[in-house]
Amino acid sequence: MVCLRGQTTNRLPKGRWNMATGGAVSARGVSGWRSAALGVAGVGVLLAGWELVGQFEVFGRGWPPFTDVLESLSKDREILRRAAAGTIRDAVRGFAAGMALGISLAIIGLVIIPLRRGIGRLATVVNSIPWIALGPLIVMVVSSSATPVVFASLAVFFSSFIAVSSGFNLVSASHQDVFTVLGASRTSRFWRLEIPAVLPSIVYAAKLGAPAAMFGVVFGEWFGTTEPGLGLVMVVALQQFFTARLWAAAGLTAFIAIVAFGLFALVEELVRRRDFSVRQDVRELAGSGRSKEGESEPASWRGRLVDIALTVWPFVLVIGFWQFAVTIWDVSPIVAPTPESVVSDIAGDPGTYFSYTFNTLQMAAVGLLVGSLIGLVTALASWLSPVLRGMLTTPMIIMYSVPLVATVPIMARVIGYTRTTVVAVAALVSMFPTFVLVSSGFRSTPPGADDVFSVMGARRRARLRHLALPSAVPDFLTALRLNGALAIVAAILGEYLTGRDGLGWLFALSYGGLEMARAWGSAVVIVILSVVVYVGASRLEERGQQRML
Repeated sequence: MVCLRGQTTNRLPKGRWNMATGGAVSARGVSGWRSAALGVAGVGVLLAGWELVGQFEVFGRGWPPFTDVLESLSKDREILRRAAAGTIRDAVRGFAAGMALGISLAIIGLVIIPLRRGIGRLATVVNSIPWIALGPLIVMVVSSSATPVVFASLAVFFSSFIAVSSGFNLVSASHQDVFTVLGASRTSRFWRLEIPAVLPSIVYAAKLGAPAAMFGVVFGEWFGTTEPGLGLVMVVALQQFFTARLWAAAGLTAFIAIVAFGLFALVEELVRRRDFSVRQDVRELAGSGRSKEGESEPASWRGRLVDIALTVWPFVLVIGFWQFAVTIWDVSPIVAPTPESVVSDIAGDPGTYFSYTFNTLQMAAVGLLVGSLIGLVTALASWLSPVLRGMLTTPMIIMYSVPLVATVPIMARVIGYTRTTVVAVAALVSMFPTFVLVSSGFRSTPPGADDVFSVMGARRRARLRHLALPSAVPDFLTALRLNGALAIVAAILGEYLTGRDGLGWLFALSYGGLEMARAWGSAVVIVILSVVVYVGASRLEERGQQRML
């Protein structure tokens, strides 16, 4: 592939097709209004299918026709309006807090290299703790009214940390060398090189975080809050069998998430117009043989001890805080047991934990594979056809934006209370980040590369193989790193709500029976499993970037 970094080329003549972005750069392409029309058409197809399924009661009365949901939106508009206002307010606060936390952790890992690995572990540990287990502690510490904000920030921070830290890793080594030769200070290199390079990744994180914030708020409201919100409306509607109102609240939640996603998509287009040639091409990264980590295998025993300490400090920090909370805050054993009792329970019955862990890992792995494949295929279809891109994007956002606490019971009723439902939940969580990140990767081609391929008369297959796919590989590997831990958490939630054998169901049984040592033992195993998956996905990402074509 010809290196195009730093070169200036002319735009394509009017009427030329830009296959690298899956769109057009001329009157022959799909204009803004037509793209919007295609998005509306995709939503129309989805709503028509919804209406037919509801009218014919294909899945019973738990799936109401779309017209019934519209009637509920009109009849209950005052209730939904007040609830939506409260949910949006908490979602904005949680989104801002989660983005700030994720970006801050990524910057700390960039500036303080020895802490980078441990920060990644810490973020994974916090993200992997089951929210059901965190709920009582959060309510006790921050009050029930602030619980939705905390869950929203938890839903946002991990994806923002992953996206931003991966963006920092793609800063061009040649640009780093130039700044070093010129004697630039660390502060100057950060503001003039690394921050401009990571801006697209921040926008990616915001696009993913907007729907995630809505899900986090709804979960927090579902768990328990004194303030009006859409999650509370769903809980009441589910308890009183107001099916149409339940779907209306879930649909309104999805609509708000889509609007937020669309706003950040507009920001992404503005950001993408700038030249981010400081972002390193994957082939350049592979050819240089350099690692941005700046870490080497320690040769001495002291170096190995330091390396071990830098790896395990997040676990020590979490366990220390756990012991501190139980002892100093005098937390009841019914809410949280001591770390010692949890370790004793795991060591006393390892066979039970292993059996449930194996089941969870199976379902999460299959869900991750299926969701990643669907996301990859839909992203590829969107790149190949502007028509498909317009029709697929909005339905994908809708499916991802509906809160899982409302989706899982519906999926269980449609598919059945089987392992397939758990796999479907994990696939649903994995599908959307893959679609968003890979779609962005297809469009993040080197500056001027589109023009060169057009001048050379390259066919579509050649553009895909030599331009679009290499550009999307880092984003796909980032999606795997993000989705690995998310698939575990989604499988846990699916098991918890459907009653299938797995760590989620073990947690539910133990929690319901007030066997808190076993319930928290399940949570500890979930965290360990998520960390192992995260580490494996991180290694795969590093090796994949180094071994690109």
